[in-house]
Amino acid sequence: MSGPVSGTRSCAAPRHRVLELGTGSGWNAALLAQRAGQGHVTSIEIDAELAAHARRRIEAAGHHVRVITADGDTQVPEGEAFDRVISTYAVDHVPWAWVERTRPGGRIVTPWGHTGCVALTVAEDGASATGWMQAPARFMPTRHAGRPPAPFERVRDGGIGVPAQFPGSVQQLAHPDVLFALRVLLPDAQIDTRAAGTDGQMTAWLSDGRSSWAVLQQAGTAVTAHRGGQRDLADEVDRAWTVWEERGSPGMYDFGLHLTPDAHHVFTGDDPHGPRWQPLAPAHGRTSRT
Repeated sequence: MSGPVSGTRSCAAPRHRVLELGTGSGWNAALLAQRAGQGHVTSIEIDAELAAHARRRIEAAGHHVRVITADGDTQVPEGEAFDRVISTYAVDHVPWAWVERTRPGGRIVTPWGHTGCVALTVAEDGASATGWMQAPARFMPTRHAGRPPAPFERVRDGGIGVPAQFPGSVQQLAHPDVLFALRVLLPDAQIDTRAAGTDGQMTAWLSDGRSSWAVLQQAGTAVTAHRGGQRDLADEVDRAWTVWEERGSPGMYDFGLHLTPDAHHVFTGDDPHGPRWQPLAPAHGRTSRT
């Protein structure tokens, strides 16, 4: 079934072998050792200085964790099978190496993209992994994510923009289910919404993190929009919202991921082989629907 799984299925249990990706300060690794048992946790950290610091902290706390300096996306321990794999950083595509190192029936928990956390179960034949979103989450991205998106004001660069159309509601745009669906359909769109003042005005700032932006402002029922750059982000959000509504307006916890060695796709509902959700093509100066 879709939706959150029970804690007893997701969490590490005593004597589970656990692989953590992203040691950081070592705090989470120490908690895992307390839960799974001393010597049952392996933690990978790409930063050698941070890894050394974490080792000292974990040892000082009286825990035994194997801390490895390596790239968690690609350099997972060879020839070992883990019951649980837990990432402390976000990925857009779950590395297949993580699935290969998880025993059949084992679980992989990782932040996905910049809005959700997914829990995957590895199939009994080890040929796939499937799971559903568990909670909203924002974590630092993998270092393989490339250049981070620029802040909105840098993308806008003082531009006034040109009028755009947005027939939707900025207030409804702020709903977590809407934002998650937009993340799936527009994976490179950065959307920030907030209320301003006491007059009920809502503002949304849209950006592709490079050169295109839009501002949507709602006061009462009226929405004004301006955009800049090659892409019409107001139109893209409108189109993506329409797709979401046409597909039944699924909630965040209805979305799942299905992985195989050569593919990775998003679905909704209980059937991983059901209709897939594909990112929409960018809109270049399109006119929004009315």
